[in-house]
Amino acid sequence: MTITSDELAVLMIAERGEHLLAIGRWAGPCASLTGKGLLQKNFIAGGDQYTITDAGRVAAEKADDSNLGAMIEQGSQVGTAQKSARDHSEQAAKELCDAARDSVKITGDSLATAVRKWADVAMRRALELLNG
Repeated sequence: MTITSDELAVLMIAERGEHLLAIGRWAGPCASLTGKGLLQKNFIAGGDQYTITDAGRVAAEKADDSNLGAMIEQGSQVGTAQKSARDHSEQAAKELCDAARDSVKITGDSLATAVRKWADVAMRRALELLNG
């Protein structure tokens, strides 16, 4: 049985216990792997998601490509870093809103103006912290 590089990527992700949505680039490989009995479609968290079968685990082990494995691991690390950065950015935005709400009571500025001013202050301070 031949497995394409995209199918192998899907199997390797699924092998790590991840559920997959068949969207975008992964729709074709998920359908193909399901037809080959290497994935199964389940209704999870309100929608169709794919999980690996025992035969899929065997196929993934046979077709294991260390370069692809490293790429998937790096992709996972990138995803983790992006989520962390988004979480920090969200927290910073909430803090800017709090600063703006506090200062408009005194300055009479609009909230938008106050957020812009405090964002400039926060940016300068962040650069100071980064530069030691």
